[in-house]
Amino acid sequence: MHTLTRLHKNKEYFSNAPQTIEKAKKEIEKGLEIINSIDRPIIAFFGSARADAKNENYQHARALGKRLGQNGYAILTGGGPGIMYAANAGAMDAEAPSIGFQAELLTREQVRDTLFTHKYPFHFIFARRFAMSIKSEALIFYPGGLGTLNELFEYAMLMQTGIVDRVPLICVGKKYWSGLFKWMKKEVLENDYLIHPKDFDLITLLDREEEIIRFIETHQK
Repeated sequence: MHTLTRLHKNKEYFSNAPQTIEKAKKEIEKGLEIINSIDRPIIAFFGSARADAKNENYQHARALGKRLGQNGYAILTGGGPGIMYAANAGAMDAEAPSIGFQAELLTREQVRDTLFTHKYPFHFIFARRFAMSIKSEALIFYPGGLGTLNELFEYAMLMQTGIVDRVPLICVGKKYWSGLFKWMKKEVLENDYLIHPKDFDLITLLDREEEIIRFIETHQK
């Protein structure tokens, strides 16, 4: 005999559908309002919330955020600590738009200082991810955990299937990412044929700031 799963958190959403729909609608509208108010191309950054100021990826993200800001881009992140904080700080260093789309349910990722020119707290992660990507000219991924990996492959899948436009997906830190892609090419592609070779063209591994900026500028819409 099967026992029904106790969906306590889920019930909050499915038991009051009109409220859930209205809240999601409001968040998507607000996210679109903010990104449509930005008068320059947007670059979105993703990566670990645990990286501190001594971490080389943090330092790289801040420097790259500043360089991109100086080159006429706005910087958009999940508005949290770590890599997100670094990229937004770089944007502020360059006096460029610094956008933080925060996840209000992730209490450990709340940043409350004056790091943003635009900020909005999202309740729904799916609405936040949509708003972060839909107008971004490139998505840059630094080393991170389950959240970062999930975001990378979600966006890659949406581009692979043609659901959204293809833009550069750039993974920074070849040492961190190379093992994952080596495994994918061996196990997922060669052994089981579960992926097409062209799908690897969606993601580019780059480390140097100059290479990243040149790659983005070359692939701008």
